Amino acid sequence: MGFFNEKNFDFFMATAVLLVLAIPVGIANFYLGYVIGEGPCTLCWWERMGMVVVGGAGILILRYGLRARYIAAILFAAAYGIFMTLRHASFSVYRDVGMGFGGDIFGAHTYTWGILVYWVVVVVMGIFMLFAKDKVVAEDISREHTRIKPLSKYSSFVIALSLIVVLSNAVQALISAGYPPYSGKGSPERISLNNTWTAGVWKRFEKPFSFTGSNVVEDPFIAGEPKEKSIKFSANAKDGAFVDIKPAIAVKNSFPLPFTTKGIFGKGVTSGLAYNAKDDVFGISNTEGSVYFADANFKEIAHAIIDKPNGRNIKKSVASTFVGDMLVTSGFNKTIFAVKQVSKDKIDPYKEWVTFRETTGGLEMPWHTDRPALLTIRAKKQYILTLSKDQNSNFMYMISVPNDRVKGMILIKVDTKDRLLSGETIITSSLALKEKRDIKDYYVTAGDITDGKFLAYSKNYNTLLVIDLASAKVIDAYEMPQIGDISGLAIKGDSLFTLAHKDGKVEVVELDNPLM
Repeated sequence: MGFFNEKNFDFFMATAVLLVLAIPVGIANFYLGYVIGEGPCTLCWWERMGMVVVGGAGILILRYGLRARYIAAILFAAAYGIFMTLRHASFSVYRDVGMGFGGDIFGAHTYTWGILVYWVVVVVMGIFMLFAKDKVVAEDISREHTRIKPLSKYSSFVIALSLIVVLSNAVQALISAGYPPYSGKGSPERISLNNTWTAGVWKRFEKPFSFTGSNVVEDPFIAGEPKEKSIKFSANAKDGAFVDIKPAIAVKNSFPLPFTTKGIFGKGVTSGLAYNAKDDVFGISNTEGSVYFADANFKEIAHAIIDKPNGRNIKKSVASTFVGDMLVTSGFNKTIFAVKQVSKDKIDPYKEWVTFRETTGGLEMPWHTDRPALLTIRAKKQYILTLSKDQNSNFMYMISVPNDRVKGMILIKVDTKDRLLSGETIITSSLALKEKRDIKDYYVTAGDITDGKFLAYSKNYNTLLVIDLASAKVIDAYEMPQIGDISGLAIKGDSLFTLAHKDGKVEVVELDNPLM
């Protein structure tokens, strides 16, 4: 008769229903819900619903045989469940060790267990298909007429237990989530008859679809790539939050950038600007992964385009700074890479090929293919458009920009030794503010550091902010001349050099350094 027969098939199918539906959903429902009082969130319920469908289809197979429609239902439910569990787990995947929501079992939080459960469902269904070697089981797959199978005592017990679990979940869902149109909560209270109901989840359909739910914000404004943003900008410095603002900084000189920057596939716009006083060299970035080295007169010395598609996603590279002789460039998602000038005879041809799509030679990536992601906490849901090294310390600094979900500016401090977060501080102001105003809507697109002060240009209100690094406070503010959209700023002695975008062209504009 062999191992793969209908009797063994029914035993293993009943056991699978027990392990997928009765036990995990039962534990979550009875122990975590009624005993512990842990309230399921909306995504928890969606995970459970997938398991109920899988278990329900398994019960139908026990009663009516291995029909194709039941197999499809299990696989579709497993696919749905894996997606919902991954989406649920993704909200806390970047948290520190031991962090998460609710309790954990064997070190894994309950909302992550669906990954294992649904994966096992797919594997087990593959194993069950081997039972199709049995003639009776095989005939059920394509059978036109319904065959009602007798149930063993074990199968009857599993089905009865499963139905109790499903019914209990329905009661618990009514208590905690309510009836339509009520829909549960992202942050539920404990299971109780005092639960309140809400239909707030339906408001999510008013927002653009995202696989990551609320963990997405609009891309930042990038000079030279104007796109409609939810944040509107004012070009008038006097519309800003400060009671008093110093007069506009004088323009010394301006001229077109002598060369055109091109990123991978010839795309991108000129973005960041940095200055290396030791070698009297400027560094310029392009949003699509290219970097240029230029002399004091902005004549190109060398350039390279990194192999952007392979490695951590840097989105669009928007800011650069020199760390020693390395030109470090950051994408607006706080992911960085470095390029430095070296003697051509020291270049490793393979490393050059694997890291660059194009190079004029004499350049290398000192971190090879590594693109460190600078993880933050306060600024986790904000992008950046600035990067600057404090020459008097081992730290680089960034300033976050507000978006459609999160307002305010965060001063981000990163240690250049290990390229890890060293601090985050909310930027405040020591200057007098207008009544009922704050500085949360200032939008810093360029900046550089000198003598412990971050000179940060805000596109909103066209203002140059002077931020003290030690206190993270705005200690001064200057009106800026109307020179266009500024994407890069570098300090050189008594001058500020900026990259200004206007009418589709990029100009280098030299301004007085207000701190000199």
